Amino acid sequence: MKYIVTNQNQKYEVEVFEEGDSLKMTIGHGPMAEKFDVDFKPAGRGSLYSMLVNDKSYRVIIDRKGSRSAVFTRGYRFEFDVEDERTYLMKSHIGHTKVKSAGDVKAPIPGLVSKILLKEGSPVEQGQGVMILEAMKMENEIKSPVKGILKKLNISEGKNVEKGQSLFVVDEKSESQIA
Repeated sequence: MKYIVTNQNQKYEVEVFEEGDSLKMTIGHGPMAEKFDVDFKPAGRGSLYSMLVNDKSYRVIIDRKGSRSAVFTRGYRFEFDVEDERTYLMKSHIGHTKVKSAGDVKAPIPGLVSKILLKEGSPVEQGQGVMILEAMKMENEIKSPVKGILKKLNISEGKNVEKGQSLFVVDEKSESQIA
């Protein structure tokens, strides 16, 4: 399985796979990828692990909170985010398609509209969820880019949408127009 590991401004592609009776790991891709033999097992209770990497032994403490991990070994602490490749790609597509102004909000990825959270004509806050879009077995809340009125829903529950298809229209209103 492939993972994307980020630490500050660094991003690494990590793939973990079985080869025969052992576990292998590559970091990077193409001709620059490094390959490692890995053995990783719990060592008692909690977050203590025994890890062998290319026959070198490490005692490792791993503290996980969501996708964020802190690893302690040999007097050093490393912090990074770990996401499987599919989740990382989906989040990056959603993050790059957000709009910052009122108007037509389009689907960032193809999927199924599983739930509509608001009705046409409802006031909506910036960042408030308007609908749930299911894609790749994950639920993604599609949010309003601005405070305003949900002017029009262009899709109904249970319908499939394509990337870039119009989902809804938000009409930006001032505080006095909403009240």
